[in-house]
Amino acid sequence: MNDPWTFDSRPVIALLQEAVSIESVNPGLPGGSRGEEGMVAFIQRFFSECGIDTETDEVLPGRCNIVATLPGRDRSRALLFESHMDTASAEMMTIPPFEPHVRDGKLYGRGACDTKAGGAAMMLALRELKEEGCVPPCDIQFAGVADEEKGLAGASRLASATRANAVVVSEPTDLRVVRAHNGVCRLTLRVEGVSAHSSKPQLGVNAIVKAAGLIQRIETEMAPSVFSKTHPLTGGAALNIGVIRGGTQVNIVPHECVVEIDRRLIPGENAEEAEAPLRALVKEAARLDPDLRADLEPPFMMMEPFETAEESQIVQAAQSAREETLGRAETAGVPFGTDASKYAAAGIPAVVLGPGSIDQAHAAVEWVDCAQVEAAVNIYKTTAMRFR
Repeated sequence: MNDPWTFDSRPVIALLQEAVSIESVNPGLPGGSRGEEGMVAFIQRFFSECGIDTETDEVLPGRCNIVATLPGRDRSRALLFESHMDTASAEMMTIPPFEPHVRDGKLYGRGACDTKAGGAAMMLALRELKEEGCVPPCDIQFAGVADEEKGLAGASRLASATRANAVVVSEPTDLRVVRAHNGVCRLTLRVEGVSAHSSKPQLGVNAIVKAAGLIQRIETEMAPSVFSKTHPLTGGAALNIGVIRGGTQVNIVPHECVVEIDRRLIPGENAEEAEAPLRALVKEAARLDPDLRADLEPPFMMMEPFETAEESQIVQAAQSAREETLGRAETAGVPFGTDASKYAAAGIPAVVLGPGSIDQAHAAVEWVDCAQVEAAVNIYKTTAMRFR
């Protein structure tokens, strides 16, 4: 893909191309430096040209959420369409990440799928509603939020401040209406040892060896019960030892070992349920081994699972809009987490609905199906007109 890219003739695809061409890698990830600043300016300019008001809110230093509002008949109610503006790192990509080529019905580039496609479709949906003179039953808002790929700071901030009565989040779902997903609890297990020269290891306590014993117990004693937990929509709970760091050099008995644990929660579970068995296991191991000094720190990331009732108004509005556009389909659940968890935790009914497949998110070759992006515009517009 070395040829120069050109804008597509379809409005939503051209809008998406402009968004993808803006580097907005999360600053907390490799290669990230600019953050969402360029996306905020892009969204602000788009809605200014439409005559739709926007407001910004600084969430982290130099990093803002932006919210646009299209007035409806009932100004006391609002439906929020939300899309995150940051992307995953582009360092491992094997295509030019910010050159949004369109080939064989696919648009390529970092963020094309996750989640600038859904964001562009939501933005165009608001513009078309205004241009067509449609006054929705209630206010329709679009929010571009910051920091989804790292800490969900943007969604957490907006969830605590929004006046929305329901939320549609634009993660890639292949345009299925997702009303439930798993959550995640990430914890750090810190094991302390005593350093010594490797020629006399008996004078020290090897933190890596002690951590390895704990990992083995977690895998044999705890993991089976975790994986036995299931949910009819989101699949199963999960446990993964994802990171281990220890030692300073090969001829020193390591004085510390750090283990990072990823625990996936099904709807109905919470952080306490994820932590309690781990804490009990570590405590029991320390009782049996007086040389073991281990501490399970509080979660460094928590994304709650969520489930919205099928009979809720937002699920029904989104599902009928999807059926009108693409044909009948059942609501679904997914194993990954999204910003929807933050709104659900704040008591706001939410669905996840967007073009693209999660299989392409964060990929070395990220792309989105253009036909899905076009269909998303109509689904979002119809949902906006049916939510009351």
